[in-house]
Amino acid sequence: MIWPVLHWADFPYFHTTGGPRVLQVINMLVDIVEWIDKMHPFWRRRGGRDHIFLFPHDEGACWAPKVLLNATWLTHWGRMDLVHESKTSFEADNYTKDYVGWRQPEGFAKLISGHPCYDPVKDLVIPIWRPPQHYWRSPLLSAPSKPRDIFLFFRGDVGKQRTILYSRGVRQKIYKLAKDNDWADKYRVLIGDGSDVPGDYSDLLSRSLFCLVATGDGWSARTEDAVLHGCIPVIIIDGVHIKFETVFNVDEFTIRIPEGNASRILEILQAIPEAKVRSMQAYLGRVWHRYRYANLPGLASELRRYMESNVADPLSREAAELSARKEVRLPRPFKGDPAVDDAFATIMQWLYSRIPFTR
Repeated sequence: MIWPVLHWADFPYFHTTGGPRVLQVINMLVDIVEWIDKMHPFWRRRGGRDHIFLFPHDEGACWAPKVLLNATWLTHWGRMDLVHESKTSFEADNYTKDYVGWRQPEGFAKLISGHPCYDPVKDLVIPIWRPPQHYWRSPLLSAPSKPRDIFLFFRGDVGKQRTILYSRGVRQKIYKLAKDNDWADKYRVLIGDGSDVPGDYSDLLSRSLFCLVATGDGWSARTEDAVLHGCIPVIIIDGVHIKFETVFNVDEFTIRIPEGNASRILEILQAIPEAKVRSMQAYLGRVWHRYRYANLPGLASELRRYMESNVADPLSREAAELSARKEVRLPRPFKGDPAVDDAFATIMQWLYSRIPFTR
């Protein structure tokens, strides 16, 4: 929403030009509510409680105008502290730095201050969209469960060219530890960007036991990447709910490490009993389908094609037969209907449960 509003809207944009990207969208949302309130009775009828707004921005609804406070927010960023500042390393998205222009001399900060980025009572942190080809090697698409021969995995931006604000310094710290201490050879820990960790991303994830989830400029897609591949998410993000945390007991399939203990990640993970690991893997197999979007006609058929291809692949069959003779690998390959109880259905079920609270 931010990019097209700022870069392609007709002049004079929303109230003023210039300033951070969030400025335009803040003003747009205020104008939207004023228009709804003027043209329809619905907003004032319940104070906006029965309205829903989507905030897919890096820092979610941290910059949402206060006029939307009563509405339900669907967001990717579950940051909960009441007093907060932007943590982005991208200055154009810094909502903490006010902007005063001749068309808006009072600035925009007063429109957004005084609320958390997310309220777990009325809002929901939802998964991002991942296309089927993103997790095509996963047991979730009926590929055989592979040996989890990678102990800890992360491939992505590790802050090589970033400021310390990026990822709150977590990705940078763990990457440096892994490189300096040769974790790849010693412990099968693969941390880095594409130049450090080559190979098929889905295949690597499906072979990983633990997967690092650390913030970037805001929300991280690594939760979905891990869950969709049956890899146990290792969350190092303080004060933030992950996707669907108020829907499922995420402690049953995730590991949380305080940011202050990030340097102890290897020690902490190595101390987890095998029985606990298998319990978390089994739990993942009960919820992972709810983190993918599948309930669309074309999308569901594409997912079924991937599932049929993985089942029919000779190497997959051979691997499945070999696995059957040994200990069962978890999560087991998914065999159900991909269109049933996906992420969208989960969101709708949650919204339905919230109807009494909007009255």
